[in-house]
Amino acid sequence: MNLLLLCIFILGLSSPLLALEPYSGELPPAAHTRLQSLARPLTLLGDFTESRFTPLKKTAVVVTGTVRIDRARGLSLTYTQPRAPVVILDEQGLLLRHPDGREQTAPAEATTDLRLLHALFVFDLATLEKSYALSATENSDNSWALVFTRRPEAVSTYRELTLMGQADRLTRIILTKTPRLRTELALAPPQLDPRFSPEELTRYFR
Repeated sequence: MNLLLLCIFILGLSSPLLALEPYSGELPPAAHTRLQSLARPLTLLGDFTESRFTPLKKTAVVVTGTVRIDRARGLSLTYTQPRAPVVILDEQGLLLRHPDGREQTAPAEATTDLRLLHALFVFDLATLEKSYALSATENSDNSWALVFTRRPEAVSTYRELTLMGQADRLTRIILTKTPRLRTELALAPPQLDPRFSPEELTRYFR
């Protein structure tokens, strides 16, 4: 189900206050700084462009949408495509809220991947390192990348999870199952710490 891929833009998160879990491997200080910066906003509102690459199509399927994040409630994605559901990811799991009022949860077989994707975007490194090795790259132009590579014994279907950015901003997220089966999100500059109205909280979260 392609909509399961939509839950990847999870920049923040289900706990009211976020403390980074320790990572037993060695990381450069700049990597810890990046993670702390990404975790700082309590709420977030921004636009994104999502490109889905599959072996069945010569070109990527491109969709656009808006992400809303409230750490006390989770993440919500809305898409500009007609009849697309609101995608909600929180501590209860994944929920698709359709325009006709139907609500749909994720199948049981998606639990492992959802758990690891949630760990990625809440920066739960202690959970991630059980399945992924983390490496960090810093470039002279102030661009950077944090790459999580699946360990041989891990059961996740995602081979690699990548966060990329420029200075203190996250600009791209790449989720890779194979080189020809991946999802990439380009992120516009977000509004940090917006105040969501009661109506928005009811519509976009649960």
